[in-house]
Parts: sequence; structure tokens; C-alpha cells
Amino acid sequence: MNSRERMSRVMNHELPDRLPTFEYAIDRRVIEGICPGGSYADLVEQLDLDAIAAWEPSIGAYVPGMVDSLAPGARFVDEWGVEREATGEMYAYALEKEPLVRDEADLKRYVPPDPLAESRFTLLREYIHRFSGEKLIAYSIVDMFELSKYLMGLQEFLIAWLERPQLIQKLLDMTTEWVIQVARKAIDIGADMIIDMSDIAHKSGPFMRPELLARHFVPCLKRVADAVKTRRAYVFYHTHGNIWSIIEALVNTGIDVLNPIDPDAGMDIGTVKKRFGSAVVVGGNVSTNVLSMASREEVVALVKDTIAAASPGGGHILMGSSSMLASVKPENYRAMVETARTFKY
Repeated sequence: MNSRERMSRVMNHELPDRLPTFEYAIDRRVIEGICPGGSYADLVEQLDLDAIAAWEPSIGAYVPGMVDSLAPGARFVDEWGVEREATGEMYAYALEKEPLVRDEADLKRYVPPDPLAESRFTLLREYIHRFSGEKLIAYSIVDMFELSKYLMGLQEFLIAWLERPQLIQKLLDMTTEWVIQVARKAIDIGADMIIDMSDIAHKSGPFMRPELLARHFVPCLKRVADAVKTRRAYVFYHTHGNIWSIIEALVNTGIDVLNPIDPDAGMDIGTVKKRFGSAVVVGGNVSTNVLSMASREEVVALVKDTIAAASPGGGHILMGSSSMLASVKPENYRAMVETARTFKY
């Protein structure tokens, strides 16, 4: 059974020959510590990870070489017109300046970047050429929640959910259609799975009332899931934070994978697996704080506990609780993957 077959088994809620492993983003320092001189794709091959993710590049983050080569503090404007600041890692933060969309008049004038521009799919084509038939190939898109937040600026975005819900809905509708168009082309090119990336919650709960998310955001996520599944691809949904109050609504959109089930925000992967494991695959959730600070022995113990809680019966992809940030010890990430290969649950 190769990696693609293994992932397909898990996605279809069947038992694989071994527990699959996957990371959608790994900092170059972690890569260098394991695979000197290599790329993310080289690391995927060396560690025999079971999937690889290409990123839609319009926001200027996570694309290898796009921002991690910039000096910390360097600024640029992304394709959406949002000014960003590089951190020296694979993130480039949006700066809270004059919002591009303040009202419905701004939204009518705003023209999003071309969703079908060939430049969005260069890295995806490279991964398909290298790994087609061997690895499950994912395409990651920062979704309508995040794009809308960047266009309005965080403060105005959060206030508008209460004071201008019609604007929020129209903005989400516009960005949802953009995500769907990008996702459809990625699948037509050869992507097996679309990763919908957003963070709708913090450590104590969602950023806005769950009923507002259920009214405005969840239907948009369902539209994305429906569009992807109509193309016979899988839907992987990512959000950090404590999502207990909205998790059932998220699962009911038809997503195939829920990630990362944030352990640092009170989310327990074993409980999620018991409650929702027949409907959704759990992707996660080894704490990157532990991977960054703990000993190898502590990492191995945590990985074993995570596997014991989430892997029996299938439906689990072992992953970290976030991107593999620069703070993650390369030897701890290697230990995590090796433990997944050897621990029998």
C-alpha cells in the first residue's frame, strides 16, 4: 500500500496498513534540521509522509521561498491589496491599516485577484509531476473567513458581525465564490484534497457568537464542501481554537477531515473521535508547544497517547497541532513520525 492508497483508506473510514502522517506547512529551519539542503517536498519524501500540500499564494504566506527569505520586518502588498509584514518565518502578518472594504460601496468597487491565474497552480503542478499516484496531493486555500477579515481589518470585521451583518454576508459570499473557483481548477489539475484554512476561534471559544457563525459562515463552508465533493475530491477543514460550541455544525457541512482539534484550547481528540468519528476523519493533534520545548521522551509519550485516543478503528491522520513552526525541534518532529511508524495501538 503506498501513501496515496493509505490516505484514501483513511479518508473513506477504512483501516490502512499503518497510521498516515502529514503536515501541510513546515518551516525551513525544521526542514534543514532533518533534511539539510532539502525542500519541503524533499522532506516529505525522506520521512515518507503520506500527503503533500501546495499553497494558493495570493496572500503571500506559506509558499516556499515566498516570505521566509524576507528579512523580519520587510513589508509588501499581496494580491488582495493587503499590506503584510514578514516575520523571518513562513508567516507574513496582515497590518491593521486602512481597510480595503469598509462598507457596501467599497465592496461593489473591489475587484478580487483572478482566481484562475496560472501562477496560483505552479507549485501544485510541480508536486503532481513528482508525486502523482504515490502521495495524496492537497491544495491549501486561505478561506472566505480569513480573506474577508484581511479585507476589512480585524477590528472592523469583528464589529461588523454585530452591526452590519448584511455586509459580512455579502463579503463572505464574494470570497466564497473566489475560493470555489480556485478549488475547482486545482482539482481539475489533479489535486486530491482541498484544505480550507481559517481560524474562527481562540482558546476560550469562537471569535463571535456561535449562532452568528452558523448563520453566516457555516453555509459558506458547506458551499465549498459541496463544490469540492462534486468534483470527487476530499475536503479538509482547519481551524484553531476552542470550537466545542460550533463543532457539530462544522462537521455537518460534509467536510471529510477536521484539523487540528487544538489541544492548547481545550479540545480533546479522543472525545471528538468518539462523538464524530463516524462522520469525519480527525487530523491532529500533537501539541507543537510540546514539540518545541519538551524532551524526545516526552514527545514519544504524547504521540503514543494521541494515537491511543484517536487511531483505533481508523479515521485518524497523525499531525501536529499547527504548522511546524521554526521553534519545533527537528529531532522531536522526527521522533513523532518514527513513533507513528512503530507504536502498535
